[in-house]
This record gives sequence, structure tokens and C-alpha cells, in this order.
Amino acid sequence: MRRAWFLGTILLALAACGGGEPASPGRDGAASRPSNMPAASPGAKPSAGAPRPGIVELRRWRQPVERVVVDKGGVALGPATEPLVRRLFVSHERLQDLHFFLRTYAPFRMRSPAGDLAFGGGGRVRASPVEQRMILEWVRLVAAEATGARNSDAYGLALAWHQGGTSGSCDDVAVYLTGEVRASSCSWNAEMRGRLHPAQLARLYAWFEALKPLQAAGGAEDQEPSRLIFAGQGDREATARETAVLWSLASALHRELAARRPAPPPQPVPVEEADPRGKRTKPEKAVAPPPAPQGPPLLLPPERPVPMPLPVAKLPPYVPPPPRENLTPSVPLSHRAPPDRDRGKKSNSSPTPGLGGGAPLPGGGRVMGEGTGMRAQPPLNDR
Repeated sequence: MRRAWFLGTILLALAACGGGEPASPGRDGAASRPSNMPAASPGAKPSAGAPRPGIVELRRWRQPVERVVVDKGGVALGPATEPLVRRLFVSHERLQDLHFFLRTYAPFRMRSPAGDLAFGGGGRVRASPVEQRMILEWVRLVAAEATGARNSDAYGLALAWHQGGTSGSCDDVAVYLTGEVRASSCSWNAEMRGRLHPAQLARLYAWFEALKPLQAAGGAEDQEPSRLIFAGQGDREATARETAVLWSLASALHRELAARRPAPPPQPVPVEEADPRGKRTKPEKAVAPPPAPQGPPLLLPPERPVPMPLPVAKLPPYVPPPPRENLTPSVPLSHRAPPDRDRGKKSNSSPTPGLGGGAPLPGGGRVMGEGTGMRAQPPLNDR
């Protein structure tokens, strides 16, 4: 994961990912419709019919109208009036996300300024407006990754936090509009991944729609310096208290994901070793795991990876072979006559015994040594 203090160079790219003017947060924390987007008419309804099971489809009504269809086989996207182009997921994590959404949430349809979403889930949980937007942002991210958009790593990035200095320690957190949270550290072998609780995601959407982008740096004297980047789409400056809350949220997310890391393998019990100078060295103390965070969890419970079934291959339509009477049988190479060297008649000459036994000439029936006046010499033993 890229370090957060490098992300200042891509804030312009982040601004393009939000789209539209900011909107003030509603009472439930979800963002309302932006003022510059046309509101749907009271009688307007999404297209009739239940969403297809196991499929998530997004229609974007900009010209030309685009379709994005996501299923377990990957992503199919393109203009609505043309055949869609099939692409695979960029990583297995997107397939895990889709599996979680489909088996958790019930089917629904939603209309938003970003397009109309039809979700064919098979779960029992009724998705709230915040969770519906989470799935919508995820589909937009998957479409951007499939098309190879530049800065796709930063697409939908809302909050980035980095802590570290010259001592070699570094901690990073990245929070996305899809609810995905990634944390890493220089001392970890791999980054950790989680998903925001809907209540915390609602707060993030409210800040994202209300606050302007900000960058802040700080750190106490006894702590490593840290840096915070928030890619808001609002028109209001963040207060000192709001900045402190964002800072606290980022560090708390890192601690919670750090506590989920698998336990290291047991180390052998160290014993005291004799020092050449006659003193005994004490064994080093084991490093204690990070304490569990206090308070309500900020992330959804971790899920056990589920083996994914392979997508069913769709074979092309059967094309029958042409009738046999229309086929011209070809002569096998073993039955073809050998080609003549001089493109003339085939020579039937052969060496004449007793006249030197030479090889036949390329253009005639005489043999080498015939008609030259020279006879074959007998062996030396016969002389």
C-alpha cells in the first residue's frame, strides 16, 4: 500500500472520483441528493421486474447510456445498445466482496445521481440507504478497475493516514467510500483488510459530503510524526474538533486491524547463557501483542474466506461441419509421385556392371567413367 504522505500528489485525481457538488448530510448520516443533480420525478420508478439473482447491474444515464453487469464470472460493461465486453476481476478480493454482498443482503433497486442499481442478492438483511450506497460505490470501483482507469488505486479513497519517522517504523491506513479499510506496517508481512460498520460508514459519508479536502500534520514529542489526508467533496472547512475525530478514527482503525493479525509462531524458550567475562546474560523479553481496542467495534466482524466455485464456461453455438460431398479429398503425401529433378522425363538408366560402376549423370543415361577409354584397375593382390 502506498504511503499516505505520497497521496498528496493525487488529490486532484481523488476529486474526480467523487463526482458532483457536495450535499449536506441528512439526519441519518446518509448524504442527500446534490443540489445540481436533477431530482427524480415523484412518479418515476426503476424498471419493473425483480433483479436477476446473483447479478448486480448498474445503468449510468449519461450519453451514451452505459451498463455495468457484475457476477461471479467478472465484469461486463459497455454501451447499453452494444454487446458488453467481459473482463475479469483484478483480484480475488473483489470476488470475496461480491460473495459477501450476495449472501448477506436481500434484493433491492435504488436510483441515485450516479445511476440506477439493481442488486440480486440472496440474503435476508434489508440493506439500509448507507449500505445501498456502499454497494453502489463498490460497483463503480470495480468498473473503474476493469477499464484500467489511471489512479485506480486511489479511486474512491476518502481518508489516508500515515505515521512514522526516521526510526524505521511506519503505520498506514486507507479508508475508501466502498467501506473497505486497509492497514499496513513496516513490521508486517502483509496488509490487513476490513470493512467499516454501517454506523461508521454513515459518519464517513456525512463528512465526505460536507467538508473540504484537508491535509494535516502533527505528532506529540514522544510520538512519531503523522500525516492525515481527507478527500472531502464539501464546501465547509473542518473544525479542529472534526480534524481530531478523523485523526482518532484512523489510528483506532489501525489498532483494530492490528489486533486481528494472526498470532506469530511460538518461539523457543530462551535460556541464560554464560558471558565470557563471568556474567550471565538475561533472556530478552518477548514482545507483547497489541492490546485489543476498547469501545464498540468500528469494523464488521472478520469473515472466513469461502472457496469460490469456478464460473460456468459459456460455449459458443455449435457450427455443423459442411457435407462430405462438398469436401475435396487430398492425396496423402505417401501416395504422391516424387518430383523429377530436371522437371523432364524420369530417367530409367542404371549403372552398367563392369564399366566402372559410376553414378549416373544428372542429364543422361551414361555412367561416370563410361566412354572415357579408362578401364577399371584390378586390385593389387591380383597383379
